[in-house]
Formats: sequence, structure tokens, C-alpha cells
Amino acid sequence: MAHRKLKIAFIGTKGVPAKWGGIEKYIEKVGQRLAERGHEVTVFASKWYCAGYKESVYAGMHIFRVPSLRFQATDAMTNGFWASKAIITGPFEIAHFHGLASYFYVPVVKRAGKLTVTTTHAMESNWENQKYNLLGRWVIKRAFKLGVKHAHATTTVAGHLKDKIRRKFNTEPVLLPSGLEQMHWHPPQIIKNKYDLEGDDFLLFLGRIDPIKRIEWVLDLARLIDTNIRLVVAGGAQDSKTEAYLQSLKQKAGKDPNVIFTGPVAGQEKAELFGNCLIFLAPSADEGLPITVLEAAAYAKCSIVSDLPAFQAVIENRQTGFLFPKNNRESFIATVQQMIHSPEQLKKVGEAARSRLAPQFSWDRTAKRTEELYYKLFESKRLN
Repeated sequence: MAHRKLKIAFIGTKGVPAKWGGIEKYIEKVGQRLAERGHEVTVFASKWYCAGYKESVYAGMHIFRVPSLRFQATDAMTNGFWASKAIITGPFEIAHFHGLASYFYVPVVKRAGKLTVTTTHAMESNWENQKYNLLGRWVIKRAFKLGVKHAHATTTVAGHLKDKIRRKFNTEPVLLPSGLEQMHWHPPQIIKNKYDLEGDDFLLFLGRIDPIKRIEWVLDLARLIDTNIRLVVAGGAQDSKTEAYLQSLKQKAGKDPNVIFTGPVAGQEKAELFGNCLIFLAPSADEGLPITVLEAAAYAKCSIVSDLPAFQAVIENRQTGFLFPKNNRESFIATVQQMIHSPEQLKKVGEAARSRLAPQFSWDRTAKRTEELYYKLFESKRLN
């Protein structure tokens, strides 16, 4: 069984290549490695997200495009609906669900004889997110309970989420965290030409544009810090609600030349932003496991983050980054103001983050453990 090649489907993701979003990055990195191990991996991707990528294969993974409704909680739910129909009638053996709203279809896919796995990337930060209305929050919360209750296996990306799921559902999730890759530094070329950034002259927020990320706190820095330091907000809106939030941020920034909105970034441009920023900022109100903070650490960059359990699992305060009380905007601003004038300490903390976190977070190890879980489920099914 351990050498058998599996037909795996990933559901409830916007798609690959990953332009933004932790779920998309996770699926890209794990799926690519599973494909390299010889498995047939299919990613059910929302058509709108993959519009700029015309190929049917990416990094060894097949892309199966499905229609989806791009607002509120319906993207993952409609993606899950069409994906589930294809999986039930197709040759797939394992259906691996990610976006919480897609969990609605776990029971029906399971009844069709497929092995089902859910991966929880976040909990309350989904159904308590202010971008969702009451119906959207109910959909996500209800789907999550259905998925965890009925799936053959539940996994999660962070220890604090594992503890919550164990307490609430009396089940033992498998911990399969995100990874930290060895990154290669690129001198500022693209970002020099596009934004006139020289390196070490800007603070960076990079991630999905979402109210729960509290990007307005980042913009508050514009009038409070050294005018030679610029602010870069990199990422894109996912739906009408987050698009409205993005427009409010741009209105707040006005015509300030020290605030740059890049939109979604990838490839060398993304690498240049991470590798040449002075500090990475994440003042989020809630998180599952912040892949972007791991990416910043891979470039030996210091992060200033809220003291959420997710960040505490990654950052050791004043050793591998800086934590501030999660709802204390003044503390966030004061920490940034202090650290922009301490380049040597920033360098020391960034180097410590890279050296300490690299052994703990590995995409290769997570992919191998995911494969082992699949084989374990097949063995259990065979014995039953």
C-alpha cells in the first residue's frame, strides 16, 4: 500500500498558481510535493481566480476549473458543489477539503465511497469575520461542523486550532503545519523600476486584503513615522466586500506618495518585496497559521505581529520577532516607531527567526505526513 499511487482531489480552494491566500499557498506547496511523489493530484479551482493562467497543469498538478459565485461565503461553497459532483462520478479516491464552506459536501462525497479529509486553516476568524453577513457566518460555521463530524480524518495547520477542535468535537486532528522554504534574495530591480524602492526603505504588509488583517493600522503609520520610510500594501481583494474595504484603504491613504498599493504579487516581485523590506507587519485580529510570517522569516526579516495564539506559536517575543497586545493599536505603532531606528537589532532578530523556524516548519515533512495519512485511511478502509 505504501507505494500505491493515489488519485487525490483538493476542494474548496480558489486555485493554483497561488496569487494570494494561505489556503492556496498551502495547497500549491503540498500538492506539488505529492505530485512529485508520483500521485495524481487535481486542484478544483474557481474559474475567476485562474483567469490569468491558461494551462491545465501547474507544478505537476492538474487544474480542473469550476464555476463559483465570488461573494461572501459562496465561493468555497459553490466551488465545493461542482467539485463534489465531478469527484463522485470520477476516478478520484481521496477528496481533501480546505475552504470551510466546502465542508457541506463531505457527507455526500463520503457516501459515494470516497475517502474524505478536511484541513482547518482557521476557525473563528472565518465565521466571526466582519466581512460576512449573518447568513455567511451561519453557512461557514454549519459547514465546518458537518465536515469535522463526517470526514474520515480531520487535519489542521496549527497547534492552537488542534486543541480547539479536540475540545469542541471530541476528535483528534492531525497536525500538518505550513512550511518554511529556503528563499533566495533578489536585489531591488522590479520594485525599483515600479515603485522606486531601494531596499530597507519600506515596511511591508503582504497578504489577502481583508478587514480581519487590520491594514488600516498599517496606514496609520504613514503620518507617524519617518517620512523616508514608505508603506507597501501588497495583496488583492477576493470579493465585493473586501473590494469595498480595499477602496476605503486607498481613500484613507489619499495621494500620500509614501503609501504604495501593489495589488496581488508573485514570483520575483514578491521575492523582492520580502527580501528588501525593513520590517514585515501583521496586526491581524485573528489568524490560523500565518504563512506570510514564515515567508518573512525565510528571508531573515523581522515581523511585528499581534499576540494571537497563531503568532505566538511562530514568534518568540523580542527573539524572533515582536508581539504586541492584539487590540492595542498604540502599542503596535510604538513598537514600529521604536524598531525602525534599530536596524542592527532588526537584522539580529530576523536571522534568529530564520535559523530557529526552519527546522520546525517543512513543506517536505508536511507533504510526507499527508501521504502517510492517506495510506493509513486506505488501510483502515481495507480492514473494515
